[in-house]
Amino acid sequence: MNLYPLICQLSDGQYHTGTELGESLNVSRTAIWKQIQKLPELGLRYQTEKQLGYRLETPLDLLDADFILDKLRTHFNEDEISLSVEPVVTSTNTLLLDRANSGDAIHLQLLTAEMQQAGKGRRGRNWFSPFASSISCSLGWVFEGSAQELQGLSLAIGVAIKSGLQNLGIEGVGLKWPNDIYLNQAKLGGILIEITGDLAGPCKLVVGFGLNVHRPVDFKPEAVNQPVAFLSDLDAGDFPVRSELVAQLYVEVLEVLNDYAAEGFAPWVDEWNQAHIWQGQKASVITPQGSEQVTLGEVNQLGELQVFDTSGEARLLNSGEISLRLKDDT
Repeated sequence: MNLYPLICQLSDGQYHTGTELGESLNVSRTAIWKQIQKLPELGLRYQTEKQLGYRLETPLDLLDADFILDKLRTHFNEDEISLSVEPVVTSTNTLLLDRANSGDAIHLQLLTAEMQQAGKGRRGRNWFSPFASSISCSLGWVFEGSAQELQGLSLAIGVAIKSGLQNLGIEGVGLKWPNDIYLNQAKLGGILIEITGDLAGPCKLVVGFGLNVHRPVDFKPEAVNQPVAFLSDLDAGDFPVRSELVAQLYVEVLEVLNDYAAEGFAPWVDEWNQAHIWQGQKASVITPQGSEQVTLGEVNQLGELQVFDTSGEARLLNSGEISLRLKDDT
């Protein structure tokens, strides 16, 4: 028996008897009991009460594929886009990249999941993605130009995500170079673009983005080496359901991809610089060769970040294997 239909039945947080669940899913009460025991493997806590049955300790904000697709179809040709919503995956980016590398057409394939077990961030980092607590999205795109022309794309997508969140009434969103999304000075999410195919063009892109939505009850901030934000940290009722977030952000990102080939990063430079939360601050530039203290400036039309060393001399950073930390961060 697939565990996801059972989770859907329990997602309201109400009690459901084994008999009720078995009849709804056309399986025995014993099969229901066996599947209930597997819920903690996904980080889902449940309660059981004689006569009442089973309930999840916390209701789930599950993704609604029909809602997301209907929203997308109001903006784009429905025949062009395919959407897949999966219960559990290793990584949405990895799945789409594997399809691209096997020769499958991935243009306008959209993939999102309730949970990633091996989500990816920049520089090989893992992305924390508990069941139904975050959004993990990827989309495939064929870019006719060369990979070199994509240098500022992750920054443009950062602007798009900030705009999408603002359109949903979420304020306090900022950007950190080159691909981090912040909420009230703590990391809310990130962007990861992976490229395959002919780097001289055309090339295939997998554009991934993820955001923290619901703060898990067992989340341990000390296990993460930086401040982390969740949309649920906002006042109750100030953030939309995950399906609305996914739909709105896909719309914003697709609009950037539609325009980027012709315009490059230039149209988004000013907006990105206005949203740059660390501009003017002292930070450490961390590379495989070591660490250097700098003051952070603005980005240019290529998405390069201007920094000033301790003597005041300016230079430009490309993303690559570079990480930034504020000077007093540990």
